[in-house]
This record gives sequence, C-alpha cells and structure tokens, in this order.
Amino acid sequence: MKKVRIAIIGAGMIANSAHLPAIGNLKRQELAEVVGVADIRPEAARETAQRYDIPKWYEDPQQMLDELKPDLVSVCTPNVYHKEWSIKALEAGAHVMCEKPIALTYQDAKEMFETAERCGRILFPCQSRRWSPDMVFAHDAISQADIGKPYFADISFVRRYGIPTWGMFHMKEHNGGGPFCDLGVHFIDALLWMTGNPRVEAVSGKAFDYLAKQGNDILLSIKESGAYTGVFTPRPYDHREFNVEESAMGTIRLEGNFLVNFRFTWALNYPTSKSFLLCGDRGGIDVENFMLYKNVGHYQAETKLKFFDNRPYTDKAFDGHWYMYEHVLKVLEGKEERVVKPEETLNIVSAIECFYRSAEENREVASAELKDYGKA
Repeated sequence: MKKVRIAIIGAGMIANSAHLPAIGNLKRQELAEVVGVADIRPEAARETAQRYDIPKWYEDPQQMLDELKPDLVSVCTPNVYHKEWSIKALEAGAHVMCEKPIALTYQDAKEMFETAERCGRILFPCQSRRWSPDMVFAHDAISQADIGKPYFADISFVRRYGIPTWGMFHMKEHNGGGPFCDLGVHFIDALLWMTGNPRVEAVSGKAFDYLAKQGNDILLSIKESGAYTGVFTPRPYDHREFNVEESAMGTIRLEGNFLVNFRFTWALNYPTSKSFLLCGDRGGIDVENFMLYKNVGHYQAETKLKFFDNRPYTDKAFDGHWYMYEHVLKVLEGKEERVVKPEETLNIVSAIECFYRSAEENREVASAELKDYGKA
C-alpha cells in the first residue's frame, strides 16, 4: 500500500495533541505522511508545520486542497466550519476525517454524507471514544453480561472548572454550542452504539451559563478542560466572549421505551466526575466502576468486573485517535468495515439539534420536527 497523503485543516489543540501524534505513529510504520497544514491563523499553521516537520503550511485551506490534492483530510476546525471544509475536501477528491460533532443540525450532517457518496469518498466522524478503554470495556461487557432489554441510562461528564480557554470553544458563532456538543456527543454516541442505535425520539434539556461570566473570579484548569498535553499558540481567552452553555442537563427519549438522563458541564459547583450506567430488565452495568448488577437465582449480586486493556497505546494521550487512524487506513484498504456508521452519526446529530432547540424554546423537541428528518 502506498503512503496515504494527509492534510490537516485547523492547527489547534486537537490537531496538535491528538491527530498529529496519531499520524506520527502511522508515519513510523511508513503508512502515511502529513503533506500540509492550514489554519486561518498563519502563526498557528507555521508553528505546527515546524513542530511536526510538515513540508507545507497555508493560511487558506482551499489553496492547500488545490495544490496538494491529499488522499485524506482531517478537519479540526471549530464546529461551525466542519460542514464547509468537509464538503470542500470531499469535492477536491479526498476522504475526510471530521472532528466531532460533524455538524450541529440533522440537515447539515445529511448533506455531508450525501456529498461523500456523490464524490465516491468516505466521511469518517471522529468519534474517538469508541476506542477508549472504558467504552471498549462497556461495549464488550454489555454483550457478555446479558443485561436484557435496556430501558434506562444515566450518563454524565462533569468538569468543575474545565472551560476551554483556547480557540473558539466558548463562542457560539464559531462553535455552535458548549459541553453538550463537546463532551455529550461522545457519551451519547457510545451509548447508542452499544445498545443497537435506538432512534432518538425527543430531547428535553436546559442550558446554563452562570459561572463562566464570573471571569477571573474562578480559577480554570487547562488540563481539566481537555488539553491534557497543553496547548500551542493559543488564541487569547476573554470570558466576555463566552456565549454558549457551560452546563447541559436533561433527558433523551429513545425508541423502545428507553429513557436517558444526562448532564455535561464545563463548569459546575459539583465534583469533577463521570458516570455511565446502563440498566436492562435482567441486569445493569456501572461502566466507570466496572460493576455488574444482576440476580443469581433469587439473590441480588454485585460483581466487580476486571478489565485488562492489552492494546498497545493505552499510555498515550488521546489514545482513541491512535486506534481510530489505524482503523481508517484499514477501511481505505478494504480490510475493515466502518465502525462509525452514517446512520449512527445522524442519530447523534438529531440529539444535538433537539437539545439546543429544547433549551432555547423551553420545551421537549422531537426529532420528527427536524428539517429533512427521515427523508431519503
């Protein structure tokens, strides 16, 4: 197999800390190479190119696509620009890996997948947590433990003071939303994936923004906000620009009489924590604590499950991206089927659009209300 020529659009934290180290692993195996990087901030593109020995850097992504004609493009821009640059890359003849969420509306996501099909290319949503140790464990344990028909889940990722203070995460006009589409998208994706992708029927949610506006009166943590390896060439943060939610809470109704409670926060006066609990009519699993709850005869049993992750990259920051890139190359070679299916991604995006409409309109919003929903 010839080396896959990869170009990066967006030279922020996720490109530098997750995508480029993962591609570096492929480069060492002589499977891929990065041929160019583009960012609207030329200093970010230039410094990223220097840091990773990338031969070309650009301020204009379209110029990079036209000149380099890459095989694969990784779109690492703020959310609002995912659709634009994914479509332009697909139409330039490249396969695309797009950071999550690929879009903020069902209609936009549908158009992106239709473009990929029209161009004869593949759009890979970067739902990297499907390869993280806890979700690998959960997916396997649920299939092994026979918990029966799932009907209730409680999922959360609470950061006490973990507001991203780089890039444009905090600006609605660039990112579209806050922790629901930053953190929640991973947990909702994982839950739907491991329960057979039940259709999102409706979402009822609330969004809050009380703490971020306190500015310097709260001490924020770069590490807690997801930049585990730090940030390079960050855009200066100004809390006065903050206009997305800092916390998102509510419920999702899934088909099959299945209810999901959720809470996702960048800032909340509550301990930093995660939860991922799934209950069926025969048992339940607490993923974060590796516990299985089932009856043995007429006895209640609580079983501690042991999980050994013997895969090679468990010591890496953003290890999910390392496994994800290897998977993408195998799909392009025809050796594997896509793990993240278009219909699954469309289901997630419908949850995102329903949540933000629900929070804005103060009512439950059904997926059937979304534009183009269910149309062939």
